[in-house]
Amino acid sequence: MTDFFNLHEELLKLQDPNYFFQNEVSIKDLNAQELDRMLNDTIDKISESSSSIINAELFDTMRSFVKNFNELKSATMNRVLDIILTGIQAECENTSSDLDADDEETYSEHRTALEMYGFLLVWLISNAENKADSKSIASGTMAMAGGKTKRQRQTKPKSSTPSAVSLSDEWDWSAQKPVTLRLMVKVLELKIKNIWTSTHERDTFVSLFTKSAYRILENVTNTKDSAIKKIVYQILSVCVKEHNHAFGAQTSIMQNLQYYEHLAEPMAEFLDVLAENYNHTRLTEEILIEISNKEFGSQDTIGPKSFSKFLVKLSELVPKVVAKQIGLLVKLLDNESYTMRMGLIEVLGNLIIDFASQEEQATNYISQINGFFDAMDERFLDANSFCRSKLLQVYLRLVELKAKFPKRRQKLTGLVIRSLEDKSCHVRKNAIKLLTRLIATHPYGVIHGGELSVKEWEDRLEKIENELKAIQPPQEFTEVGAESSTSLLSDDDNQSEDMDVDMPDLPNQQNTSADEIMRLQLTRRYYSDAVRFIHQVHTAIPTLCQLLGSTTKSEVLEAMEFFVTAYTYKMEFAVDGIKRMLHLIWIKDNNDEEKGIRKRLIESYYKLYIETDISLSDKEAVNTVTRNLISLTYNATLAELTSLEQLMSTMMAEELISNDVITKLWSVYSISTKQIPKVQRRGAIIILGMLAKAKMEIVQEKTELLLKIGLGPFGKADLLLAKYTCIALQRLGGNRARVKGSLGNDSIRLPMSHPIFHRLKQMIEFQTSSQEWFAVAEQVINAIYLLGEHPDILCGEIIIHKTASVFDLKIPKADDMDIDGDNFLPDQEQFTAHPLQLSQLIFIVGHVAIKHIVHLEFIEDEWKRRKAEAESKDTEKSTKNPGDDELEQVAGTTEDEFGEAVAHIREKELLFGENSLLAVFGDMTVCFNNIIDENINYLYKRLADSDNLVKKNTLMVLTHLILNGMIKVKGQLGEMAKCLEDEDQRISDLARLFFTELASKDNAVYNNLPDIISNLSSGDNPVNEESFKKIMKFLFDFIEKDKHTENVVEKLCQRFKNLDDRCQWRNIAYCLSLLPYKNERIVKKLLEGMTHYQDKLHENDVHKAFTDIISKARSIKPQKPEMKQLIDEYESKIEEFRQRSQE
Repeated sequence: MTDFFNLHEELLKLQDPNYFFQNEVSIKDLNAQELDRMLNDTIDKISESSSSIINAELFDTMRSFVKNFNELKSATMNRVLDIILTGIQAECENTSSDLDADDEETYSEHRTALEMYGFLLVWLISNAENKADSKSIASGTMAMAGGKTKRQRQTKPKSSTPSAVSLSDEWDWSAQKPVTLRLMVKVLELKIKNIWTSTHERDTFVSLFTKSAYRILENVTNTKDSAIKKIVYQILSVCVKEHNHAFGAQTSIMQNLQYYEHLAEPMAEFLDVLAENYNHTRLTEEILIEISNKEFGSQDTIGPKSFSKFLVKLSELVPKVVAKQIGLLVKLLDNESYTMRMGLIEVLGNLIIDFASQEEQATNYISQINGFFDAMDERFLDANSFCRSKLLQVYLRLVELKAKFPKRRQKLTGLVIRSLEDKSCHVRKNAIKLLTRLIATHPYGVIHGGELSVKEWEDRLEKIENELKAIQPPQEFTEVGAESSTSLLSDDDNQSEDMDVDMPDLPNQQNTSADEIMRLQLTRRYYSDAVRFIHQVHTAIPTLCQLLGSTTKSEVLEAMEFFVTAYTYKMEFAVDGIKRMLHLIWIKDNNDEEKGIRKRLIESYYKLYIETDISLSDKEAVNTVTRNLISLTYNATLAELTSLEQLMSTMMAEELISNDVITKLWSVYSISTKQIPKVQRRGAIIILGMLAKAKMEIVQEKTELLLKIGLGPFGKADLLLAKYTCIALQRLGGNRARVKGSLGNDSIRLPMSHPIFHRLKQMIEFQTSSQEWFAVAEQVINAIYLLGEHPDILCGEIIIHKTASVFDLKIPKADDMDIDGDNFLPDQEQFTAHPLQLSQLIFIVGHVAIKHIVHLEFIEDEWKRRKAEAESKDTEKSTKNPGDDELEQVAGTTEDEFGEAVAHIREKELLFGENSLLAVFGDMTVCFNNIIDENINYLYKRLADSDNLVKKNTLMVLTHLILNGMIKVKGQLGEMAKCLEDEDQRISDLARLFFTELASKDNAVYNNLPDIISNLSSGDNPVNEESFKKIMKFLFDFIEKDKHTENVVEKLCQRFKNLDDRCQWRNIAYCLSLLPYKNERIVKKLLEGMTHYQDKLHENDVHKAFTDIISKARSIKPQKPEMKQLIDEYESKIEEFRQRSQE
C-alpha cells in the first residue's frame, strides 16, 4: 500500500521546482466549496485514524494542497497546516504508546505514517518561509520606494499567477511556528532507533527536521524571536545528541557561516545550548578545528566577517571550549583577512575576561593569560589600522576588570602612548580613550585614595626608602619585594587589594620582623610602580596637547576627556592640557552635532572650576568657585587670556556663573582691610572684565570702584592691575562685535569731562621706570578712543605734557602759542632726555597715531552711512526737485574733499611721525597697501631672524596679510615653508595652520608648489634633505585633484632635465613618490617624462623612489587591466634603464 512512497527518493524529487506526482489534484481549478469538501473529507479520515495518511489518495490530496500552498487563501492555509499538525500529534502519541508496549508489529506502519507527515511538514515549512521571505523583500522594496513619485508608487508589478493572493489576504504563520517546532521536538524524542533500524533511513527521517530548523533560521526575522530560536536550538541539539547529526550539523554550520552573515551569532548560540544543556562540546571543537585550517583571502568580505562574529560570540558563551582550541585558532592572527584578525583579538580578550573572573582559580591560568596578552600585544604592530583600533577597544574592556594586572599595565601604558602617534585617527582616538581609562582604573588607590599627584607619591616613596635603609634588613629579605611580584597576576596586585588601610604607618613601627620587612618591601614596590606609571603618562602630554588641535572631532573630544580625568586625579601635568583646551573655544561646531567641541569645553570647565561639592555650604561654594576662576589667570599667556575671555563671556551669556560669584570677585578686587597677593586682586578684575564682555552692567555699576582701586593707589602700585582695569572699563563701549565701518548704535561715548578720562590721563602720566607702563599706556589710549567723544583732544594734551616732561620744557599758555608752535621750543641746539622717558613718548605718539587712523576710518564710514540713509529717505523728493543735479554735485564735492582730508591726515601727518615695527605692518596694510607691497621682501627676511619672537610675529603678520588677500604671494612661500620645521614648536604649529588654511583658497598650495620646491632645494638658503622630505610630505597632502597630480608629475619630471646636482635628483624623485597614482593618466605622465630621468636611475635613492611609486600604484584596488599593463610596462623600463645606467 505504501510502495508508491520512498522518503529518500521523494526528497530528491522535491528539489526539482517542477515536482510531479501521480493523482495530483488541480487545486487551482477548484472553487472554495470544492476545496472545503476535500479538506473536510481528509479531516474525517485522519481524525478516525492518524495512520490513514498512508492511503495513496489521501496523501496525494494533501500533497496537492501543500504544492499549491502559496496559492491558497489564508483560511485554507490554516486548515491545511492544522490537518498536518493534528495528524502528526495523533500519530506521535500512538507511536509512543506502541513503543512503550513494545509492539513491533506496528512499527512499520508508524514509520511510514511519520515519514509522510514529516515530508508534508518540511515541504509546507519551506513554502511558508519562501512566502515570508518574499513578503519581507516586498516590504523592503515598498519602504525604499518612499521617495518615488506618486505615479511610480501607484505602479505595482503584475502577479506572476492569476490567482495570487492579495496583500490584504497575506498569511502569517508566526503564531503557529512555536507550536509546529515543539511538535517536531516531541517526534524527535521518540525512540526512533527502535522504529528505524537502518541508519540510512533513520538519518533521512531526522533530516526532515534539521532541514526545517535550518530553513527557519535562514529568515532574519526568525532569528530575532528568542522563543523560536530556543526551540530550533533544542531540535538541532536533540538531533546531534541522540540521532547522529553531528557531522551534518558541522557541514550545515560551516555553510551557514559562509553564506548567511546573520547566522553567525545564532550558530554560536546553538553550540552554547548544545554544550550547556546537552553536555556535548565535541561538535564545537570540530568546527573550531575546521575554521582554524580555513584560508581567507584579503579580498573576501562576507565569509571572514561572519566567521569572525561567530568566533567572538562563541568565546563569550563557551570560553572554556574555545580555550581548548586556541592553540590552533591563534594561527588566524596571521591570516590575510584583517576581519579575521580583528575577531581573534576579541576572542583573546574574551578568554582573558573569563579566566580573570574566576578569582579562586585565576592562578591556574596565569601562563595562558600571559600568552594571550603576548599575542595581543604583537597586534599593536598590525599592518591594518582596524586591527590596531580593535585591539585598543578590547583593552578598554580588560582594564575595567577587577584583576588589575599591574605588571601588564606598565607595558600596556607604553604601547598605548606609542599608539598616540599612529597614522590612523581611529587608532589615536581609541588610544586616548584607553589611556584615560588606565588612569581612571589605576590600581594605586587602595592605600591613599585615588589621586595621582607625582609629588605626593615621590614623597611617599622617598619616605619608605629611608625607613628601609634605617631598618637595614637581613640579606635574605633584600629582594623579597621584587621576587614577590613576578607573576602575571602578581602578588603585589593581590597584596594591594588586601592591604590594611593602616599600611602607611608601618614604617613608623619599630618591629623589624621578617613579616614587616616583607610588607615594607612590597609597599616600596607599590609606590615605585605608581611613580613609574605617572611618569609614563607624563611623557604622553606633548602628543596629547598636539591632538587637541586635530582636525578629527572625535580625537579632540577624547583628548579633552583625558585632560579632565587627569586633572581630576590631581596629576600636575594635566594643567598644560587644560590650558591648551582653552583655544578650542574658537572652533565653530555644526548645528547638527549633539556633542560639539565648544559645548564639551564649556562642560569641562564648568565641571572643573564652577561645579562644587554638594556637601559645601553656599558661602563655601561661592568662595571655592571664585578661587578657581581667579586661579585660571595665574601665569596665563596673552593667547590663553584671549581664549579664556571668550570662554568666560560665553559661560556668562549662558548664565552659568552666579551673581554671588560676581559679587565675591568684586569683593576680592576692592578689599583694602588686609593685604592680599597682587595676582589675586589682578585675577579678580581680569575675570570681571571677561564676564563684562557678555554683560556690560557688571562694570557699569562699579565704575567708581574701578577708578578708585585700579586707577588709584592700588593701580599705581601694581601697573598690571591698572592695565586690566582699563580693559574692564573698555567694556562700557558696548558688548556686541562691531561691524567694520560703523560706530554701532550700542556704543557709549562719554564727554571728555567725565572722571574716567581724568583718571586715565593721570595713569598714563604717572612717572615710573617699570616696563609694565607700556602695557598700561596702550590700554589707556585704547579706552580713551573707545569711550571718548573727542579722544584726539585728550590724547593731544597727553602728548604735549609728556613731551614737556621728557625734554624739560615749559608749556606756554594757549594765548601765547602760535600756530606752528615755534615759541614752544627753547633756543638751544640740542635736547637731552632719558632713554626710557623718550621711548614712552614715542610709544604714546605711535599708538595714538594708529588708533587715530582707525578713528578716522570710523568717522569717514559713519559719515558715509548717515549720508546714504539721508539720501534713501529723500529719494522721492529728489525725483521731483529740479535743483537736485546741482545739489548732488555739491554733495559729491563735499564727499571727495572729506576723503582727501582724511587721506592727507593719515598719510602726511600720522604715518611719517611714527616708529613702525613688525606688529604694525598688518594694521597699516589696509591704508598703505602700496607701501607694504614695495617693502614686503624686508618682512619675509625676518622669517630667518635669529630671534624667535621676531620670527613668530613675522609669521603671524604674513599669515594675516596673505589669508585675507591684502598682499599677493610672489614666490616667497618657500620661506614660510621653512618654518614648518622650525625648532620652536609655536612657529612650526603656526606654519602648519597657515598652509592648512591656504590650501582651502583657490588651489594656492598647488599653484605655488614649484616655487616652494625651488626655494627649499636650490634657493639662497636651501634646507637639508631630511627637513625637505618632512616639509614636502606635509604639503603634498594638499594635492588631491587628479588633474593637479598629472600636472605636478609632468612638471617634476621636466625638472630632472639639465640637473647635475644629485641632491636635487633625490629631492624631486622623493616628491614624485608622495603623489597618489590613482589612474592610468597619471602613470602615463610618468612614462612620458622618463626621458628626463632615465639616466639618473643609477642613484639608489632615486631608484628607490620610483620603485615606491610602482608599489603605491599597484596597491590601488580594484585595478583596471589597462592600469596593470601600464604599471608592468613602467616597471620593466625602470629596471631596464637602471641596468643601463649602472653599466
